[in-house]
Amino acid sequence: MNLIDQIEIILIIATTGLSILLSALSVSAYRNSKLKKMIYATIAYSLFAIFSLSQFYEEFVLEGGNEGHPNLIIDIAVHSIPLAILVLFFIGIVKKEKYSNSTRHEIR
Repeated sequence: MNLIDQIEIILIIATTGLSILLSALSVSAYRNSKLKKMIYATIAYSLFAIFSLSQFYEEFVLEGGNEGHPNLIIDIAVHSIPLAILVLFFIGIVKKEKYSNSTRHEIR
């Protein structure tokens, strides 16, 4: 394995680890705050973890001609994950929270 491959695997592992950590923190934040926006962030971070794992699998497990026949549906699904992440973060940012009367009272 050359230096570029080693750097690539370190980046993929770091991205996967960070996205898993951020997913766990988002779940914790949702449990504490009950903000529905945190659900979008949790899903987005989880999708990022799945995407990173698929990149690792594609780059290092299938490398060397062992790929066989590529699956078009899986390729489309994997490459649509970043788009889904961006959409979820956008929704999480622009969506307004609806507060009940008791929640408004607690905020003041």
